[in-house]
Amino acid sequence: MSAVESAVETYSLQRKLTVWVTCLIVLGTIGFVAIEGWSVADSLYMTIITMSTVGYGETNDLTPHGRVFTSSLILISIVLMACWTAGITSFLVNGQLSGQFYRLRIKKKMNQMNKHVVVCGGGAAARTLIHQLKMQGSEIAAIVQEPTEVAMTQRFFPDIPLIEADPKSEMAMFDANILEAAHLVAATESDFDNLLIVITGKGLGTPLKVISVAENPELANRMLKVGADEVVCPLVIGGERIASIINESSSKEESPVGAG
Repeated sequence: MSAVESAVETYSLQRKLTVWVTCLIVLGTIGFVAIEGWSVADSLYMTIITMSTVGYGETNDLTPHGRVFTSSLILISIVLMACWTAGITSFLVNGQLSGQFYRLRIKKKMNQMNKHVVVCGGGAAARTLIHQLKMQGSEIAAIVQEPTEVAMTQRFFPDIPLIEADPKSEMAMFDANILEAAHLVAATESDFDNLLIVITGKGLGTPLKVISVAENPELANRMLKVGADEVVCPLVIGGERIASIINESSSKEESPVGAG
């Protein structure tokens, strides 16, 4: 189970417990009103002090039926309140509250994405790509594993939904809603990782366009063989660009000046 799925499940259980506690308060209040004939305020007060087991005295004398009802309420409350309190304490003590809600927001945002770009990696190439895609108005989801790259990506692009996981993991891709994505970009700092990302992406069986970055021309060829739609080699492109600049500069110097 991924961290996001665990967060969703934990939050869902805590929300259900909160609903049950609320329902028990309502039922307890109604019970005291019906059995003892007390006012709503007295019944609510009695229900709360009974469930919380604070040990305050009874607001009014209880009838035999009222004592049976109170005993039942106590037994149910002991279990329910213990679970509910333990869940809240776990969030606060472990410092997970903000992180869990952050993951929930990310999960919700990614589930709403369609025809987006999933960028794997958080290095210089990946951050440059994300910057350019943002300028074009594209929807982007990022999968980053290295803590330093996670921090840098979140610093420069705080509004981009990011999954902190292994980009090669199929589960991480599913968390990024890969089945609804239009493009998958393998832009980690490792050519071998990018190769595995290409293999994983093409193995999903969707009309996903997979693009990869590769420093090694041999690995770039392997990526194309396993199904990559496009492979970009920055060193090759950089060399070609430098040669083009030199050629353009030389052409300008050699061009004769037009006679008037």
